[in-house]
Amino acid sequence: MTGVSATTSARSCGLRWLGMACMALWIGAAVASERSAHGLIVQLKDAPAHVAAQVAPANERRVAQAALDTAHDRLRRVLGSAGMTDARLRPVGRAAQLLEFGRVLGPAEAASLADRLRSRPEVAWVVPNEREQRLQVPSDPMFGSTVNSSGQWWMFPISGSNANALEDRRRGVPGLQSAWAITTGASAAAVAVLDNGITSHPDLDAHVLPGYDFVSIVEYANDGTGPDPNPSDPGDWVTQAEKDGNTLFKDCNVEDSSWHGTIIAGIVAAVTNNGVGVAGSNWNGRVLPVRVAGKCGADVADIVDGMRWAAGLEVTGVPPNANPARVINISFGGDAPCNAAYQSAIDELATLKKAVVVAAAGNERGAVRRPASCSGVVAVGALNRDGFKSTYSNFGSAITVSTVGGDAGDGGASDALLADDGLLTLHNEGLQEPGMPGYANVFGTSFAAPIASGVVSLMLSVNASLTTSQIINGLRVSARPHVTSTTIGQCSAQNSGRCICTTATCGAGILDAAQSVSYAQNPPSEEQASSGGGAFGLVWLLALGGAVTALARRREER
Repeated sequence: MTGVSATTSARSCGLRWLGMACMALWIGAAVASERSAHGLIVQLKDAPAHVAAQVAPANERRVAQAALDTAHDRLRRVLGSAGMTDARLRPVGRAAQLLEFGRVLGPAEAASLADRLRSRPEVAWVVPNEREQRLQVPSDPMFGSTVNSSGQWWMFPISGSNANALEDRRRGVPGLQSAWAITTGASAAAVAVLDNGITSHPDLDAHVLPGYDFVSIVEYANDGTGPDPNPSDPGDWVTQAEKDGNTLFKDCNVEDSSWHGTIIAGIVAAVTNNGVGVAGSNWNGRVLPVRVAGKCGADVADIVDGMRWAAGLEVTGVPPNANPARVINISFGGDAPCNAAYQSAIDELATLKKAVVVAAAGNERGAVRRPASCSGVVAVGALNRDGFKSTYSNFGSAITVSTVGGDAGDGGASDALLADDGLLTLHNEGLQEPGMPGYANVFGTSFAAPIASGVVSLMLSVNASLTTSQIINGLRVSARPHVTSTTIGQCSAQNSGRCICTTATCGAGILDAAQSVSYAQNPPSEEQASSGGGAFGLVWLLALGGAVTALARRREER
């Protein structure tokens, strides 16, 4: 997925207020894809975990290894009965296997092979190992603009109403500056950035943890190797010659390097209060770079392994992660429904590590893309500075909350009043290979998502014991109501550009950093929240009101 830089060209969830938990029904039905696949990801019923033999006590190791060997033999028999004896196996996720056939599978062949495996009673699920993409680039006219004087308005306090001039309106911002009155963040609350790696930047380097490169196809990796401990971004440009001369690149867009991961890392944790450059959402934050993407996007298998490693789970053949992250930011995804590979990993992260996945909704003005559409994910839509849905942002019931992602407009009549200049953050000046570190204004849900990740990092800075469900519930119940207007219509299939959000189209409301942190300081128990008490109970609401009032007084005193 990608957002837009100024310098570069199934979950169905009904959200209810008054403390009702948002329930999602994930249906793992087979849905035909129209994309090629680099193999299939399959898991047998009752398959043991890949690392079971490694972590079992010495006296149980032989039994655990025997179970793994039995599962391997079972899968081989299944493949034999399905006529796939030539497939190579590679462990993926907790207990699945990637079937590699030595060639790219066309959409029809991938669907046919998957159906043959699904018909076997021993198979729990099978999904194509499709290549996920950065979010589509919105067609807005400010791509060539330079960093201007409005600065990091997306971090300023909330302001404005329908009666104010546009210069005074920041109704869509999360109010990070107000949250910093409670906490400027802790280094322990790291955010994993699953993206195309990062480049060196003097306004970021001190906040980068040792990461890993999971890009498994060397041609896409663009660094001459497969997986390795170096998560730096060598560039993800694609030339016309590559597109014309290599079948791996025939479906790729010709483009310069995006420096996507560097941008996202800067939004989360640029070095702050150092008299240089820009600020990050968490002043003391740390980013864990997990490279899952290269040229043309990212394979699902690499994303799943990157998710698990980032949270501290064992991944076959990869050294343990010494710095697990509780927040996993993903700004890549696909247009197919959430699949079992994603959902099982997301569930595992929440259950075993209390980790939360924060994902960008996408930039096509349509349905939310996966993995943002999966159950138990913080799906983030994008708003403009004044709180309207950005012209490009995807929307729908799968959105958890929305926050600013910038909106340069689409050439419509309202652009003169409602467009903004995007989010100012880190960048790189190279067109292909890394160049000089720099700064840029960017646009996209890719960049709204790390704002939400930064707010979650602040929440964990004041309360490291929060569970995944408490984090998600806290973001929802502390969100501000969506803005209103008499001049712009509500978002719908017929009105999918810049529009007025509702809880049905853009999530519970507008992300509010200060109220989210206040919630985190004294959250209701999970039982209270699910029964309608807690976050919407009188005591919690009074406490939240008192905290907000105190923050307002502090701002007035300044």
